[in-house]
Amino acid sequence: MKRMTGTDAAFLELESPTMHLHVVGVLMLDPSETPGGLTLDRLTALFAERLHLIAPFRRRALAVPGGLDHPRWIEDPDFDLSRHLHHQSLGPGADAADLEAFVGELASAPLERNRPLWDTWLVDGFADGTVALVTKVHHAIMDGAAGGDMMASLFDLEPQVEPADDQEPPSWQGEDLPRPGRLVAEAGPGAMWRLAGLPGVMARTASGVARSMRAMAGQPTSPVQFAPASPFNGPLTATRSVAFAHCPLADLKEVRRAFATTINDVVLAATTASLRQYLLARDIRPDQPLVASVPVALARRPDDPGFGNHTSNMMVSLPVHLDDPVEALGSIHEDALGAKVVQQAMGPDVIEDWMGLAPAALLTAGANAYSTFGLGRFHPPLFNAIVSNVAGPPIPLYLAGARVLATYPMGPLIGNTALNLTVLSETGDLDVGVIACPDLVDDVGAIADGFVAGVAVLLEAARAGTRP
Repeated sequence: MKRMTGTDAAFLELESPTMHLHVVGVLMLDPSETPGGLTLDRLTALFAERLHLIAPFRRRALAVPGGLDHPRWIEDPDFDLSRHLHHQSLGPGADAADLEAFVGELASAPLERNRPLWDTWLVDGFADGTVALVTKVHHAIMDGAAGGDMMASLFDLEPQVEPADDQEPPSWQGEDLPRPGRLVAEAGPGAMWRLAGLPGVMARTASGVARSMRAMAGQPTSPVQFAPASPFNGPLTATRSVAFAHCPLADLKEVRRAFATTINDVVLAATTASLRQYLLARDIRPDQPLVASVPVALARRPDDPGFGNHTSNMMVSLPVHLDDPVEALGSIHEDALGAKVVQQAMGPDVIEDWMGLAPAALLTAGANAYSTFGLGRFHPPLFNAIVSNVAGPPIPLYLAGARVLATYPMGPLIGNTALNLTVLSETGDLDVGVIACPDLVDDVGAIADGFVAGVAVLLEAARAGTRP
């Protein structure tokens, strides 16, 4: 039994009926050269062989009575792989829209808390013969970087992999469920630890704030913006809709080189173009920037097992009020540089420190009240959208003999923000996953298509020799 870190626990405790804190990934696979095709039995055999490489997938979250301390991870004594692997046929003749609708339904329901917090579906029936692997994993288990590392355990570099030399996976045994009295007794030292750690956290926070204020003072423009009211903000419902898109990674690299920016700047600029067109199509002419929350992966310590969450955040302005997309890219580049300086000055562990101190019962009660009473409509947004950029594998990969064609990642919606756009780069493509609350964002497909169109406009400007 192991106590959750503060950040991992926060993702679990802050989940509410309308704020599902799981992440969803969709792999598109080509099984045409896989003897017998990719079946549920074959997928189950692969997971069984390699599950020891993804240790959190056999761990169950166990709440401490009364929320007296952070939950515990235990090796689930009732673990059954068949409860996590499922088959779904959308065919015959299913297409991308059918898959998006199916994934939206899956994303609209929380994961069951009485077993390890993940599920995977093998989806077939597509007209072109491809299959999809849809995986839903709770954010308490992993952040984007850890997720990539864990899922890589299932991939191969070649379609046919020789089995290991009769090597059995390491032995594993579930743990007995602890009695409530034991959990309560162990919560006492946890509370004392939090109390003892408070002065140090306050001191580190004050120092970080001072450093960040000095960093802001040295920037040509303020990297801190207040998020305006927008159609992308309001009380969330439980329903989710998703859309997928992709564009050549070479196009973003060409734009990056032409305008001396970064790939992440280009991603944010394409997002800005998409959101601007979305607003204009609804007769909303923006007169100020929106604000994006951009997760930042932090370096892990050498002794870190590689699981769990270790991220920070920076706020970057999305200048949807600017007509010129090249000018918008230049503005984003400058703002992102300043935001990064401020984020680094604050220190990487401030948020994690405070999450470690927050009482579990308070976080859960607050999240439920926020959802039940729709409090998202009573305060201005902290940010208008979440935009993530995840580095994927630069080489072809295979899963159970099937070639990975695309990977569409989707993160959670947070607070009163109804839109999350996540991109993942792999081989020669940038795959785009967009998830939204359709009660606020009525056409998630327009956001995905607008991103691709935004990249195309920037590429045209780059080739025309336009400069910011």
